Amino acid sequence: MKFKRYSNEEVLQGSKIGFEFEFYSSMEVQETARSLAKYLGKRVVVPMSMSSLDSPKPLYHSPVKPTDSIFKLEPDYSGGKKMCELVTGPMKYADAKNVLIKVFEWIRSNGYTNDRCSIHVNLSIDPNKIKTHVPIPQMNFAKFILSFDENSVYKVFPKRKDSVYAQSIDKISPNKILFYTSGNNNFGRDTLTLPVDEKYYGVNFLKAEKGYLEYRYMGGTGYEKQQRPILELVDYFIIHLYDTLNFNGQFNSSEISRLKTIMERQEKLQKAYVKYTEFKKAFPKFKVTVDMNDMEEVVEAYWNNIRGKIYDVIGPNKVVKGEYNYDTDFGANQIKDCKLKNVKLDDYEIINCEIEGILNNCKFYGSTIKNSRIQDCKSQNTEFVSSKVAETELSAGNKCTDCFIENKRSIINCEVEGGVIRNGEIGKLAKISKETQIVEQIEPVETPGNFKDESRVEKNKENARKKK
Repeated sequence: MKFKRYSNEEVLQGSKIGFEFEFYSSMEVQETARSLAKYLGKRVVVPMSMSSLDSPKPLYHSPVKPTDSIFKLEPDYSGGKKMCELVTGPMKYADAKNVLIKVFEWIRSNGYTNDRCSIHVNLSIDPNKIKTHVPIPQMNFAKFILSFDENSVYKVFPKRKDSVYAQSIDKISPNKILFYTSGNNNFGRDTLTLPVDEKYYGVNFLKAEKGYLEYRYMGGTGYEKQQRPILELVDYFIIHLYDTLNFNGQFNSSEISRLKTIMERQEKLQKAYVKYTEFKKAFPKFKVTVDMNDMEEVVEAYWNNIRGKIYDVIGPNKVVKGEYNYDTDFGANQIKDCKLKNVKLDDYEIINCEIEGILNNCKFYGSTIKNSRIQDCKSQNTEFVSSKVAETELSAGNKCTDCFIENKRSIINCEVEGGVIRNGEIGKLAKISKETQIVEQIEPVETPGNFKDESRVEKNKENARKKK
């Protein structure tokens, strides 16, 4: 079936656009909502929790769905108590542009933004106005990624390039890298590993099944002053999405060349993993041991079992120096003296390393973790910088600098400098700076026979700040 080729202007007018604006307001949430409603000419609601045990409070990430005429305003505790998030429903192109301009004007007059703030754009194509070859849920993700110009975004927002909340989508590799063979030109999801497994990419592809895409690239201090470049980027996102939806199955020469370069690089990498002897030649400065034994025959005996874990460290990060040890008694994967960026590691013991990435169920010893997301980990003598730290043991000797901490199950007993404590029990050994924003403090578990002191929460906050 042939489809009409629409002009760029027709495509723009046939799009649907929604926004999520993160910012700080000089007013309380309800007053902010009233002010925004008056300025935008839209209804702005604040979803509230209703409980018989306490007074209603604004909900965080409520299930309320906004429309093109009714928006919602919620607290966004990732930036402390004062951060707000205004969420719109999908709007027509002209209406969306007008809303963005007015919201930016309002922020400039009544609030501000910092590096914790971002603006997300939700895009779709109205099928009643624009016919495409396939709908968004059936789009070719490899085509989207290979043809997308991330540099156009990073020129405007260079600091967002390393954001762990908006990672680059320029991450394509063959499935089963250690068994890859060249000559396969089937560039689809069945042969390629694509960045579509979580929301924290510059483009959140998880939304595709709902019929739209979420673009998370833009944000940072003063993003409301970047009105023209943001509007231009939104236009680019729409046209690029439209072109992807009309993909006819034929990659152009630059896309094929780009992907083949990736494949050739991966093939060379795969050859280094066939045998441990080949690995040693390719990575002479990366030491591999089993139970701290580096004898070639010992490592070779375990090579097929451990090479995948080593690839997780070296493969996507081009690490050429460091150490890996496999502890057979505990089945533990240990790395030491490595500098890693854009890594995703699960179940590692990490010793004296500098890491940026996504880390789950790891143990840190004497390391520095920056610009990362940490979940369900343990740490000793480790510093976390500009990271999200969730459900992680933060004992004395550790330090969190400018972090977002969400610790409902683990006590905070470390030094905390700046940043936000979304929730968590602050222990007796904690040292909390005056600049740290505490949104919600979980009280220690009461022992039988004790009466609850109603002022304990405030007293604990004050005592925590005095510990230095």
